[in-house]
Amino acid sequence: MPKGKQGGIFIETSAAEPSTFNWLVSEDATSASFLNLMFDSLLSYDPIEDHVIPGLAKQWEIAPDNKTFRFRLRKGLSWSDGVPLTADDVLFSFACIYDPRFPNRNAYDLSVNGKPFKVEKIDDQTIQIQTPEIFAPFLRYMSGFPLMPKHILEPYFKDGSLQNQWNISTAKKDPKSIVTSGPFLILSYNPGERIVLEANPRYWKKANGDIRLPYIDYLIVKFVKDANASLIAFASGQTDIEGISPDNVAWVQKGEKIYHYTIYDRGPSTASSFLWFNQNPGKNKNNLPYVIPYKLKWFQNRLFRQAISYAIDREGIINGVLFGRGTPLWGPETPANVKWYNPNVKKYPYNPSLALQLLEQAGFHRDATGRLFDQENHPVSFTLLTNQENPIRTAMATIFKENLKQIGIEVLLQFIDFGTLVTKISDSYDYEACLLGLTGGGDPADGMSVFMSKGRLHQWYPNQPQPATPWEAEIDRLMIEQLTTLDEAKRIQCWFKVQEIMSEEQPYIYLVTPNTYVGLKNRWRNVKIPRIGPLVWNIEEIWTP
Repeated sequence: MPKGKQGGIFIETSAAEPSTFNWLVSEDATSASFLNLMFDSLLSYDPIEDHVIPGLAKQWEIAPDNKTFRFRLRKGLSWSDGVPLTADDVLFSFACIYDPRFPNRNAYDLSVNGKPFKVEKIDDQTIQIQTPEIFAPFLRYMSGFPLMPKHILEPYFKDGSLQNQWNISTAKKDPKSIVTSGPFLILSYNPGERIVLEANPRYWKKANGDIRLPYIDYLIVKFVKDANASLIAFASGQTDIEGISPDNVAWVQKGEKIYHYTIYDRGPSTASSFLWFNQNPGKNKNNLPYVIPYKLKWFQNRLFRQAISYAIDREGIINGVLFGRGTPLWGPETPANVKWYNPNVKKYPYNPSLALQLLEQAGFHRDATGRLFDQENHPVSFTLLTNQENPIRTAMATIFKENLKQIGIEVLLQFIDFGTLVTKISDSYDYEACLLGLTGGGDPADGMSVFMSKGRLHQWYPNQPQPATPWEAEIDRLMIEQLTTLDEAKRIQCWFKVQEIMSEEQPYIYLVTPNTYVGLKNRWRNVKIPRIGPLVWNIEEIWTP
């Protein structure tokens, strides 16, 4: 890459704030985005070329059994506090995720049929990892497995408090105690205002072998919950980058020449938006069911879920919320992820009459006013949650409410902050329905904790001891099959079948995916725009004259 100039400040905004700086407990996209700026993995991933590249490990070898991998760390690696980064940190990181005292999604993702990887230290610079079976996405996973510093976190590992470390309070009071291996570390954090990341002076990556990266001195992220305020800040030249919702593209483009930025149209997003019903049959600490039993009966009924899907006017959402810049979504994959997208899944075009027919088959009926009731004469009504910081989701929820009113169903909307919402859907299970989304765009194996019945992110009923339904058991089988073969055609076949089952069963009722637009100041050099993924995925390499 051409040599750049050091110095400069990159400014952006975020509607949400990180919930943790502890990789072990991070489960939301915002926290992950910050962790990716602060921590490196054994390997890295180049979205332009679509393959893994060296990271903290300068090279790796694969044994003939395709299950044994040796990684050779770069010489002279260190954490941001100057302590050497060695194979012991790799060993420690795996020990953390596999320890049953610390439940985390990574323990599930980095295992096959519940069997963890075998990790061995060969010497200070060499680590060997053996998978119990063929694990197709192994190298890709190693590009998203940030290491944890043993010299800092081992005491908390020993006393069992590891999951409580490096929380928001830590970042606020003592940011330097969060030592990093990536291009940035925290300089200051003011919740509700901003986080300032500064260049890691000990970052391993150099340009042309002599200029230590990153080029920029500071990365400032301002927390702006009001999407309009965030967009206006970019359009008036106050920030460097902004994701632009489809409804705002036209007027923002008018400022390109005045404020020296460019709007990039990247086509359909890899992100999926969907809603789901809480099908968790468990009980809370007061021994009360998470979901009222008669409502749980609705939610577990496939005909009910299919009827809801037919009752949604997705084209209306696209036209009313996205100004025509979007695509209806029928399954887990969007057209953006070309290789893995199955275009032949079951579709649910807007059809209220068919929705009512399915509801009638399921035992529901309407009274003289058009209000829908179940077999026991309970009026059909439920509360739908979504996060208040996302105006597109709140607008979609509003249209959904009106759509269901047409078939006699009352939807109560509850817009809450993202942190509270995550607690409800992941811990207390105190909710009936939720509208959210996933970023998508990767390998099918990235969704193991979403689609496997035992997964923590299997949102409609997570952490199942055994598959609750035959179709979930079949998805489990297919997900394991695609995970444990190197035959890409077979992997695609398995993932296509999973998409078909998901579309038939509708545990997630998929809505739409917007086209993606991103604005970036023209002053930045060495920007390489990938087909999918973050626009400035190589933030450490960009510079400004």
